[in-house]
Amino acid sequence: MSFSRDEVQERIEDRADDVEDRLEHIPNSYSMPDLEDMTIGTAKEFRLGAVFIDIAGFTEYTGNEDDEDVLFMLNLFVPEVMELVRDYDGYFEKNTGDGILAYFGAGDDDTDIAHTVLEYIASVKTTLADYVNPTLEDFGVEPISIKAGASLGGIYISRIGVDSLNRRTAVGTTANVASKLEDKADSNEYLVNHGINKYAHEGDSMWASHLTDEGSFGSYRWGNDSDGWEDAHYYSFSGVWADTESSNL
Repeated sequence: MSFSRDEVQERIEDRADDVEDRLEHIPNSYSMPDLEDMTIGTAKEFRLGAVFIDIAGFTEYTGNEDDEDVLFMLNLFVPEVMELVRDYDGYFEKNTGDGILAYFGAGDDDTDIAHTVLEYIASVKTTLADYVNPTLEDFGVEPISIKAGASLGGIYISRIGVDSLNRRTAVGTTANVASKLEDKADSNEYLVNHGINKYAHEGDSMWASHLTDEGSFGSYRWGNDSDGWEDAHYYSFSGVWADTESSNL
């Protein structure tokens, strides 16, 4: 098999025409479709909360620990974070090796989405402090620290790829902002966008008081006010469930 420019050009042109037809009218949706129910190249629009959870200092961690210990840690932590996504009726998109992307709130109003995102993050933090890290220590494996970024707004969910290689993917500024905030976060830091802060203070949320304004987030394009991004402020979240063992979260 060799690289053929003509074949690549033909595939790209055919795919561009096909995708243009499929995306001409993107429908709003209120329930997340199964991957198998979406045609490759199609998309649906949602209001969602996107959350990136990442292991802080993962490169240094893998350099200092035995490979078997790293595998033990990943197989303990990542599946439990995935289980928590399911507990909160969320949808898991991908595992990046040392972290995950998930989204929450299909069909919910913005207030409920904000509350769910914050409760999910609080649950992950408590799970790490009370269960994952103590178990790692019991097995002689170095504990970990995590960080997160989250945002609320409009997201396109698209099935992208080819017949044998494809996945459901979140596309749009909301997902980008969550990723940017996760990149900016330090170890044991959990950053959320203005949209989550705004709607967390609506209704009766036990988590709103745990949000602290951290100021403006540089010159990154945040979208428009309908997505809660009137300004580029971001907020740190310090909430955990009561009686969590470690305050280093």
